[in-house]
Amino acid sequence: MKHLTVCTLALALILSFFSVSGCIKESGTSGLEQTGSKHIADQELTLNRNNDFQASYYYLLARRYDNKNEIHQAQKALEIAIAKDPDSSFLQREYIIGLQNQKKSGQALTLAEDLAENDPNDVENLILLARLKKGDEKEMTSLLERILQLAPENKETFLRLGKVYMDEGMTLKAMNLFSRMVSKFPDYYVAHFYLGESRRMADQPAAAKESYLRTLELEPDLLEPRFRLVDVYKAMGEKKNKSDIIAVLKEILDFDPGNERALIELGLFYFNTKNYQKADDIFVALGREIMENSDLLVNIVQILIPEHRYQDAVTILSQIRKIRPGNANIDFFLGMAYEGLKKPGKAIEYYLKVTPDHPQYKKTILSIAFLYKDMNRIVEAIQFLEQHHRQSPADIDITAYLASFYQENNRYDIAVTMLERALKETPKNTALLFKLGTVMDAAGHRRKSIETMNTIIRIDPKHASALNYLGYTYAEMGIHLDQALELVQRALAIRPEDGYITDSLGWVYYKKQEYDKAVFYLEKAVALSNYETVITIHLADAYLKTGEREKAIAMYKKALNNAGEDQKKEIREIEEKLKKLEHLGQ
Repeated sequence: MKHLTVCTLALALILSFFSVSGCIKESGTSGLEQTGSKHIADQELTLNRNNDFQASYYYLLARRYDNKNEIHQAQKALEIAIAKDPDSSFLQREYIIGLQNQKKSGQALTLAEDLAENDPNDVENLILLARLKKGDEKEMTSLLERILQLAPENKETFLRLGKVYMDEGMTLKAMNLFSRMVSKFPDYYVAHFYLGESRRMADQPAAAKESYLRTLELEPDLLEPRFRLVDVYKAMGEKKNKSDIIAVLKEILDFDPGNERALIELGLFYFNTKNYQKADDIFVALGREIMENSDLLVNIVQILIPEHRYQDAVTILSQIRKIRPGNANIDFFLGMAYEGLKKPGKAIEYYLKVTPDHPQYKKTILSIAFLYKDMNRIVEAIQFLEQHHRQSPADIDITAYLASFYQENNRYDIAVTMLERALKETPKNTALLFKLGTVMDAAGHRRKSIETMNTIIRIDPKHASALNYLGYTYAEMGIHLDQALELVQRALAIRPEDGYITDSLGWVYYKKQEYDKAVFYLEKAVALSNYETVITIHLADAYLKTGEREKAIAMYKKALNNAGEDQKKEIREIEEKLKKLEHLGQ
């Protein structure tokens, strides 16, 4: 048996939750079988709705076209099958899945919602709807709870709902759910693993340990529960559980001697517990292996950086660097780790060592410039980018970011001149044009900004950012509101899950005094943007217009809590609005 992680196996189960399959039973042989394969010829695609063939014939025909990757023809066949048997939820689900495969997600979702509404107790309909739903976790939670109520034996629903609970921080609900799952399926190792996960999230390491050990009793070859045991042993005290931690990591290496994650964890554990000789043995071996396998270094970083283990990354990379000095990859990743630790000086020190032949050299340059800016050394940031702009004057990214820095330093004329000079070489470059439009707007030249955005849209009618910017600008100015609505709707059709474009649509409706519609889209926008300050202010303003004063106050306070130090104007605006509401309330 392969040493698969429990997460991999659970993922397969969750994915199976989203697959729909089935069959249509008919007595006798199907029309397809009776007439022979020649009926699959192209001319048969007239698909006469008035013939005597049953729905099953057209379903099987659709499957044949689907296997030949002729999706359009398959959908036509399904349409006729549905016309023959309009009460078949199965056929309608197959048609909806076909739409999803054609990237017609909006149409698929609408039909799935209709199907679920027509038969709210059909579990397969609800599962399909859950597959298509995105963004609204509250609605997803309600839907999955309904599925579990109707199909309490569905393991995949338990897993999906439990994941939603954990993602939303509802740890107690997740623990209760997985406890129910363990009671219902006592020999199902995945249930025990996820009960352990929820217990670990709830800071109950001893209880989590019990769940992980039970998981391994049921499925002894799994590695992921062993890594989780290392985590809980550390949470219960590294010194107290030192021997257990080392034993588990060595056990993993017995199963899989080349397991990079276990080697990294063991080396770090030895180092952090001051067993430097054993740590060095592991780090030296890793450093030598990097000479043969450059991917190993990337794997080390991918294990540590996404989990925000920046100090561990610095530790292991610094030790490997002693063995492999002058390695640009190590210097680049050390810069990333120090940046994660919010030590910009050290990050810059290592980024500066990265050589021009490195594939991430330009990213390194931009990172250094932003680090200078974050340290309130904007002049040095500009000087640094100017130096590289002179070396590579045709580099669009460096030009655009340098223009942004000049803009932030209120040196609009220099930014505009630089962008216009670059546009002489590439007059239809929409990235530079968009930057020029935003700089002109910031400089107070709104008419020129509008002209520039219109130029972008003429060059690229599907430039979502320009469509949105122009539509929002019209809304802010209170002009051309019908055109603003059309522009933003076009942008949203291109990027339907963009919180900022959704906010623009809500704000256009606000300006059009259609406040109920404004609230609908602004509520969606705050969810998509994780309550970005300006968007949250917009929603609060809309609540006031619909007479929902308490909701408005709650949103203003939410916006105030989320405001950054650089949003002084927004903070003053919120405080003034809250004072007025407090005064009116009194």
